[in-house]
Amino acid sequence: MILNKVQIAANELLSSLGWSKPGDLSLYEIAFASNAYVKESDLEGSDGRILINGDNAIITIDSKVGFEPRKKFILAHEIGHLTMHKGISKLFSDTDRTLNEWYSKGKHELEANQFASELLMPSDLYELRVKSNGMSLDLIRDTADYFGTSQTATLLKYKNLGDFPISVIYLDKGIVKWKAESSDFPLKFLRNGSKVPDGSAAGDFFSGQGLEDCPVLVDALDWFPEDFGIEEHLDTQLFEHNFRIGSDGLLCCLWTQ
Repeated sequence: MILNKVQIAANELLSSLGWSKPGDLSLYEIAFASNAYVKESDLEGSDGRILINGDNAIITIDSKVGFEPRKKFILAHEIGHLTMHKGISKLFSDTDRTLNEWYSKGKHELEANQFASELLMPSDLYELRVKSNGMSLDLIRDTADYFGTSQTATLLKYKNLGDFPISVIYLDKGIVKWKAESSDFPLKFLRNGSKVPDGSAAGDFFSGQGLEDCPVLVDALDWFPEDFGIEEHLDTQLFEHNFRIGSDGLLCCLWTQ
């Protein structure tokens, strides 16, 4: 496992504080040790905000955010800005889209999200939880519970460290905004800006039929009709499960049987 510079920075911060496992230190304690004062306030148009003054900072989290794993990710994201970007800008104001659309935003937001993921779920510990355990929603839920993270963040981490072929697709109002897959996922071409497939569970959701509670089987052809390798997968079925994020977003997870 090779870590990038952002992940290394997150692990160095944890190591400098003597952190070795979830529960050793709260994020508020980590923020305090990083010279950041954390408060909650009613923010308009932002989920989180950080104001940096030299080596010190004030982090504000929108008081309307009630989901604790979401709140933790916002705080870890802002600590990422403080650690990685203190010389770049004095103010970062992060919206719902900034935090959700990992692959469609700029370098600094991507780095802050990567930092948050690693700070909350260090790769070595994450790998111990998921390796050789296949892929199931129970595994994602159990891992999320262990780290105190959302299923969304836990699922995106699995893409890089799990041992099962998986594709993660972000849809906004039924339109594909970005996708990311493990290197061994067999089908990779899905056009950004394309409409959610009618034959998919995600398509059912955006047409008003509700969100499924359990994974469903769908035809690979429905999702990847333009992929150059689809001729070899005309009979392939994929498991599909969707997680709602934000008011109009859906994170779709596809994996092979």
